[in-house]
Amino acid sequence: MTEIKPSSTPIGRAAGFERGVVVLLGALSLLVGAAVLVVGSGVLGVFRARRPVADPLLVQWLRDNAQLAAGVGLVLGALLFVLGLWWLVRALRPEERPDVRLEHSDTGDLHVTSAALANAVRTDAEQVSGVQRARVRMAGSERSPSLRLTLSLKEGTNVRHVWEELDEKVLSRARRALGRETLPTAIRLRLDRAPKQRVR
Repeated sequence: MTEIKPSSTPIGRAAGFERGVVVLLGALSLLVGAAVLVVGSGVLGVFRARRPVADPLLVQWLRDNAQLAAGVGLVLGALLFVLGLWWLVRALRPEERPDVRLEHSDTGDLHVTSAALANAVRTDAEQVSGVQRARVRMAGSERSPSLRLTLSLKEGTNVRHVWEELDEKVLSRARRALGRETLPTAIRLRLDRAPKQRVR
């Protein structure tokens, strides 16, 4: 039996980039807001600040160069709009389901679709004792494919036996078929409830 380690393959698409941008924007906004409050409340001085937060020299420059300031504002607004659209498209784009290229010495390279691989693994997984239904999908990339399994278990199923049989029969067969020693797999287990019986 192969060594089982926690998979780094997430159940859903990784949101590290989005989280990083949100944290960065939040930190910048917090710093700017704190700076404005400190300056406006006069904490840094003995008396409350008697001048506006915006520097009068900056306000005067903006008045004198209204067209230039408007142009810069429009360009920044357009850049932010394009950045927002790109971010939205990136977040809503469907996750890739890579096909796999198998190298064979006799027949050459063979391309197998992600749907065919997922169906084969699903068929094997549904043969595991205690598994009611299985949903399988490919993830990752062509060079580094991974699997996502969602197994619906019958009530009273021994999860340990399912886990062992899944690794010995299903995942090991998938690794051999792909010619890989490791195949990162994220597994979600669900327990199906027994159907309710009417009392007569």
